[in-house]
Amino acid sequence: MVSRDCVIETEGYRAVFHLKSLHDSQEIIDLVVELVVNPKLRELSFKSVPAFIFVKDLKRLVSYFENHIESLKQNSSSESTVFIDYGLGFELQASGGSVVSETGSETEGTFSLLVMVNLGQPETESPQTYLGGESIVTLENIRNFISSVNQLLTELLQN
Repeated sequence: MVSRDCVIETEGYRAVFHLKSLHDSQEIIDLVVELVVNPKLRELSFKSVPAFIFVKDLKRLVSYFENHIESLKQNSSSESTVFIDYGLGFELQASGGSVVSETGSETEGTFSLLVMVNLGQPETESPQTYLGGESIVTLENIRNFISSVNQLLTELLQN
């Protein structure tokens, strides 16, 4: 069994993706997303309902961030579509920012990131309730998240 916390650190919050593989599946991973507000703002954290995410959706999330960074190189006000996974544990959207390149490779940059977590349903017939935050994230922190997700995917293939 593989278990890993993959973290997106922004200026205003941390989005912690608690991921744990299932014994009987290499295609589906248990997921809880926790948003922890920067303590300089307020002591507050909340978690999504337990959900799942397909391995292909994790790969799609990595591509989502890589594609967004590429689009920012062309247009600093680029806004990506909302990312939603099949398990509906969270949704996110990357939008405007900047990428500063030196000799063709980005070295610095930031963009705005909105992350919403699914808190569940207050009543059986009610729609899902999402709560979240939007803040600035650095390219370095997104690269760290991508690297952590890729390490998890590599570990899954080895098991």
